[in-house]
Amino acid sequence: MKDPAKFTKVAIVSFATVTTLYVALAFMGAKLYGPAVNAQITLSMPPHLLVTKLALWATVLTPMTKYALEFAPFAIQLDHNLPTSSGSRTRRIIRGGVGSILLLVILALALTVPYFHHVLGLTGSLVSVAICIIMPCTFYIKIFQGEVQKPFLLLNLGLIILAYLLGVVGTVSSSKALIQTMKAATHHT
Repeated sequence: MKDPAKFTKVAIVSFATVTTLYVALAFMGAKLYGPAVNAQITLSMPPHLLVTKLALWATVLTPMTKYALEFAPFAIQLDHNLPTSSGSRTRRIIRGGVGSILLLVILALALTVPYFHHVLGLTGSLVSVAICIIMPCTFYIKIFQGEVQKPFLLLNLGLIILAYLLGVVGTVSSSKALIQTMKAATHHT
């Protein structure tokens, strides 16, 4: 940014805009589909439209970006532990190979472990909320400690508490779904 002092205003406007768009989309979706909406919004969309195909691909690509974020610290640590004598090309090959192997392991787990999507939901709800809301607010408070005005401090603390509650609710609901699915599976066998 040319003027770093405007960062707070830009962040507030950005978050407010995105929140408004999400809320508007939620209300439009509820109005459009009503109570017949499926659990996954992409299942309720008309299959022949290009927008549906784009939404499906966005749904597929989103977890990949989440894994990239979660593996970044591992890749950085691996990069620091590689011998300094190895060239940059060798380092890239090793990092790419290890990252690819980890993704293949996750894919194998997803295909072989029953209810893997529930397990991901369990970890994902709390981790996603922590990465997207709790950590940025906490870091903002820590970085600008003593400079943050009281309204912004209260706003950030409120967001941290709300995000924590949402993460707990998501984790509990994923746990219940996993338990119900496991009970249903044992009753069928």
